[in-house]
Amino acid sequence: MSAVVIDVDSCNRAPDCKTHLLPCEISYNGQAKVEEYFASSINQDKESKGLTSTFRGRPLDGEVKEVPSGYTGIILKETRKAYTDEEERKLIATHKFSNFHFWNLDKKTSQEDKLHQVLDWMEIANVLHSPVNSNSIPIKMEDS
Repeated sequence: MSAVVIDVDSCNRAPDCKTHLLPCEISYNGQAKVEEYFASSINQDKESKGLTSTFRGRPLDGEVKEVPSGYTGIILKETRKAYTDEEERKLIATHKFSNFHFWNLDKKTSQEDKLHQVLDWMEIANVLHSPVNSNSIPIKMEDS
């Protein structure tokens, strides 16, 4: 298995972008007029703050999610394809984001979605792995 190297400087230089996580695979890796053809069709429900739209005629339900505190979302691009499985892979950041639009196909987003579970786990893992201050732990003194 090959090592993956991310150019950290490219993360700092990457411009901000609006990001959409769609429930499908799109076999295209080029520029697209997202603002003109997709973002312009997004509607927001005033009560639930949920989002609705369509993509290629299919109904989408979504919401805007924040990247967890202490993290930055980045979009990576491989500088060149590795020729073998053992060859080191080099990635650069092309864009970064602090929030993103999360979409489900024809169903409302819920806590049952894998994405929500991942974001919840990131919060739990952060608490589990944070340093413990001995002054903050209550100690019960026993009378002898």
